[in-house]
Amino acid sequence: MTATPPDDDPLRQRQAHAYGKARRRLAVADGIVGLAVLVAIVAAAGTLGGWGCVAALIVVPALVSLPFGLARHRLSRRNGLSRQTVGGWLADRAKGLAVGLALGIPAGLAVLGLQRAFPHWWPVPAWAAALLLSAALAVLFPVLLLPLFLKSRPIGEGPVADEVWGLVRRSGVDIREVRELLMSEKTSESNAMVAGIGPTRRVYVGDTLAEGVEDEEQALGELRVVLAHELGHQKRHDMWRLLCWSAVSLAIGLAGAWVAVETLAPDGAGHLTSLPALMLGLSIGSALVSPAGNWYSRRREWAADRYAIELTGEGPLFASAFERLVTANLAELRPPRLWYLLTASHPAPAERIAFARNPSSEQDLH
Repeated sequence: MTATPPDDDPLRQRQAHAYGKARRRLAVADGIVGLAVLVAIVAAAGTLGGWGCVAALIVVPALVSLPFGLARHRLSRRNGLSRQTVGGWLADRAKGLAVGLALGIPAGLAVLGLQRAFPHWWPVPAWAAALLLSAALAVLFPVLLLPLFLKSRPIGEGPVADEVWGLVRRSGVDIREVRELLMSEKTSESNAMVAGIGPTRRVYVGDTLAEGVEDEEQALGELRVVLAHELGHQKRHDMWRLLCWSAVSLAIGLAGAWVAVETLAPDGAGHLTSLPALMLGLSIGSALVSPAGNWYSRRREWAADRYAIELTGEGPLFASAFERLVTANLAELRPPRLWYLLTASHPAPAERIAFARNPSSEQDLH
C-alpha cells in the first residue's frame, strides 16, 4: 500500500529524493563494478581460453551484479513500491537471465560466424541482423516476453473497456485487444501502455492505475489522459522512429566492438576469446551514444504529451494524473540535472505537469 503523504509534502518529494539518491548510488556502483569485471575478463581472455571466456561472461557479471540488484529490491520494498518477496524477485531475475542467455548465446555464435565469413567488415551484416532481431522482439514482446514477467487478462465489458475503446476509436489507432496488466501482484507503481507492432499491438492498463482514487469519474478521466499519451506514441509512429534511432546506436556500438576486437582480442576475430572484447567495445560504444538517445526519447515523450492534451482537451486532468503517478511511483519532480541529461528517457515530471496546465506556455522541448 502506498504511504499517505504528509500535508506539507503532498507528492512525497522528501521520500522521493532520498529514494532516488540511493538508487543512483547503487546504479553507479553497479555500473563501475560491472565495467571493471568486463575489463578483467578481457585482460584474462588468453589465459581463460575460448570456453573459459564464455563461462566467465555468463557467470561472473551476473554474480557481481546480484548484490546490487538485491539492494535495489530491498530499497523498493522499504519504500512501499515493490510487493515481491525476495524469492519472487529472484525468480524474475532467473527468468531474465534465461531470456538473456537464450538470445545472447545464439547472437554471439552468429557474430563469430560473421567474423569468419567477413573478417574485415563483419560489423555490417551483424548490424543488419541486430536490427531485424530488434524489430522481431518489438513484435513479439506482448505475446512472448511480457507474459513471462507479468500476467494480464482481457478487460471485460464495463466502464473501463468503454472508456478505452472510445478513446482508441477517436485516435484512429488500430488496436487488436485491451488487457488489464496485473501489476499489483508485484508493485504499487502505476502505468498504462500500448505494446507491440501490427497484429500484436495491444493496450495494457495496469490494475494499480486507479488505486487510491475513490471517485470513478476521476479514475476514468485519469485513465483516459494517460492512455491518450500512449496512443500518441502509436499515432506518431514512435516505435518505428525509435527503431531507426536504434539503428544509429547499434552502428556506433558495433564500431566500438570492432575496435575492441581488433586491438584487444588475443586470437583475433572469429574466435571465442574475442567475445569479451566484443562485449566491452559494444558496451562502451553504446554508453557513449546513450545520452543522445535519451534526448531523442524525451522529445518523443513531449510530442505524446501534446497529442494527449489535444485529443482529450483535458490538460488540468492530465496534470493531476501525473501528480498522482509521481506520488504513487515515488518519482522526483526535478531529478539532478546532470543525471537527468545523461540517463532520463522521459522529461522531468515538473515540466510535464506545468506544460499540461498551460500548453500554450513556452517549454524547452529539447
